[in-house]
Amino acid sequence: MLLRNLISKNKYLKGLIKNMSENLLNHDVKGISDNSKKVKEDYIFVAIKGDKFDGSDYVIEAKKNGAFLIIANKSDDKDIIVINEISTRLLYTELLATFYKKQPKEIIGVTGTNGKTSTVEFCRQLWVQAGWKAASMGTLGIKIENVLNKSLIKSSKQNLTTFNPSDLYKELYALENDNISHLALEASSHGIDQFRLDGVKFSAAIFTNLSHDHLDYHKNIENYFKSKKRLFTEILQNNSAVAINIDDKFGKRLFNEIKNKNHIIFTYGQSLDADIKINSIKQNNQNIDLVLEYKNQIYNSTIGMIGKFQAYNVVAAASICVAIGIDPNLIFKSISYLKPARGRMEMISNNHNNSIVIIDYAHTPEALEYVLKSIREITKGRIITLFGCGGDRDKEKRESMGELAKEFSDLVIVTDDNPRSETPANIRRDILKGCPNAEEVADRNKAINYAISKLQKNDFLLIAGKGHETSQTIGIETLPFDDYTVAKETIKNIEKARETH
Repeated sequence: MLLRNLISKNKYLKGLIKNMSENLLNHDVKGISDNSKKVKEDYIFVAIKGDKFDGSDYVIEAKKNGAFLIIANKSDDKDIIVINEISTRLLYTELLATFYKKQPKEIIGVTGTNGKTSTVEFCRQLWVQAGWKAASMGTLGIKIENVLNKSLIKSSKQNLTTFNPSDLYKELYALENDNISHLALEASSHGIDQFRLDGVKFSAAIFTNLSHDHLDYHKNIENYFKSKKRLFTEILQNNSAVAINIDDKFGKRLFNEIKNKNHIIFTYGQSLDADIKINSIKQNNQNIDLVLEYKNQIYNSTIGMIGKFQAYNVVAAASICVAIGIDPNLIFKSISYLKPARGRMEMISNNHNNSIVIIDYAHTPEALEYVLKSIREITKGRIITLFGCGGDRDKEKRESMGELAKEFSDLVIVTDDNPRSETPANIRRDILKGCPNAEEVADRNKAINYAISKLQKNDFLLIAGKGHETSQTIGIETLPFDDYTVAKETIKNIEKARETH
């Protein structure tokens, strides 16, 4: 694609023309990157300042590797196009979105503190049941159904909730080429704040909830909310469908702040004002009886998972499907067939004493409280909670998570969870301030073995924090580790030992 054609197709890029020669404008663009090491012949290099590196320091390397055009926010080099009126992050996103011009027809963005991964997965499953070729994209990577109706997962290289622009727009192009018509995408506050999603042609969006998380990045809850809100006020196309959890105080605020915008807004929740009303959520041992009301009609469903918050995620997905025009009868009938996402209230229940192990990604105070309250409603035995907190992340939440674990559990085991560059013992000490009587088992593998050995009849063990993750980062090393696999293997060995005695 000629550079002239690339920048003339985008309102944010048109202003660049005045700074360029005819020779430059007629150059054929072969690629775009913000990583000087990935630059090849005839590439555009955009110098972005990040937390650890400044792209401006790598201009010489980018030129050497073949960049014909370099764009930065500041430079004295006459060969570099300097832009002051627009963020280089936004410009980079818009360049990529225009270069990789194809995207699936229906793209739904899901934002909120908790529930994003489950909600995009439920959207994908509902679409597949309706007969569309659909995908989900986010923390679990990219998930689609192959021709044999078996799930195919393509992991994210960066392990990010919202992909980096270099991968995101390339993947959107590939999905459209693969005839994916419907995509549900996790929109993280970081991704929104860093302009990664500004080139996505969203036709719908969901707001699940908002609570304490990522305040090390956003500094305060108000900034965090504003980042989420930006998806609805600046990125979403006009006349888009929106679903909002009206039971959440920030959801109610979002609704009031955007209700006069040109969107089709559906609210959901237990509130009497909700468009799709949750009349009741009854938790059983391994499923949920859900009663919904829409336009004065009652819909009864049984969902094969546990957790009141999971019911909210299901209803979020159902609400946006109805909002984009799918037959409500089909959607409310289909939710009974939904399956939980990997590492989200994932149950292991083949113990001789009817105890149940649950693997969940809960890594915020509110998520941990949701999970534990849901388990408390159905357990006939004790609750054992095993968790840790990640290093180099929001330190304020550690003590409060310890307090919540202590309040809702009969036994708490504090262990390690991706300590990264922090000293693991210091992280555990922060947690233990909130639950001083908890047991401390540093090694996560040994902690899981120990916790399962303590299970008695009808007990629940919650292994929280890592969910779907298949690695553990300690210092600069990332080692293979999967809570589900370790728990499954431990139970298998215990049951095998019982049979031989």
